[in-house]
Amino acid sequence: MCKTVPITILTAIIAVAAGCSEKSSEVEKGDLHVTYRVGSGSSNCEDVGIAFVRIHIAISETEELLRETFPCSPAAQSVTFTDVEAGSYTISIKGLDSGNNAIYSGQGLLPVTVLADQTNGPVDVVLDQIRPAMEIFFGFNDVGGCDRFEVIDIMVRVYENGSSLIHDQTYDCLTQINDSLLIPDLSDTSTFDLRIRGMNDFGEGTYEYNQDGIVVAPGASTPISAEMTPCTGLCSAP
Repeated sequence: MCKTVPITILTAIIAVAAGCSEKSSEVEKGDLHVTYRVGSGSSNCEDVGIAFVRIHIAISETEELLRETFPCSPAAQSVTFTDVEAGSYTISIKGLDSGNNAIYSGQGLLPVTVLADQTNGPVDVVLDQIRPAMEIFFGFNDVGGCDRFEVIDIMVRVYENGSSLIHDQTYDCLTQINDSLLIPDLSDTSTFDLRIRGMNDFGEGTYEYNQDGIVVAPGASTPISAEMTPCTGLCSAP
């Protein structure tokens, strides 16, 4: 004999079942607390020119969950993200100046696991200065390349504050003329003199580029367009 269940009871059963189904399909979320400091912590954002911090929460090296930018507050150098999907993430931070250039950066030492229904962390990130760099782009002031001007090698020398030789290398012209040369880890309190010589098959300088008093700043590398011009006779020593 079939037993009849009242409609009101069936409705209640369906509603409960639907509620369970909805709950089971919800994405679990928790909060994530991130703190940051500049170097040893003896300086704050204002001291080093950081106007904003951009916090990256990454799932992998190529995929981000989110990124957010906040004014840098010397009084409270921390941010709490709410409703972050449960999972494992890496945290990195860029310190931006007022022109939106990244001048400091840092990353949490270990991935952080976000558990549901709780505040996770804190993840502590130390921001270190992105050291200034000079990026040199080579060329000639006339149409043509290494073969036309019989330049075999390119000698590059960089002097700091007019005297200290900090870079002295020679590069194959055919290879380097189509690629830029990055000189990293420079000082933003110094000036730099650049000497470039295009060398012939006998090791003699026949083309040159000179620039004095170059100033570099943290963040994006300072570009130098080095168009070499022919010397009268042989070039002077760089």
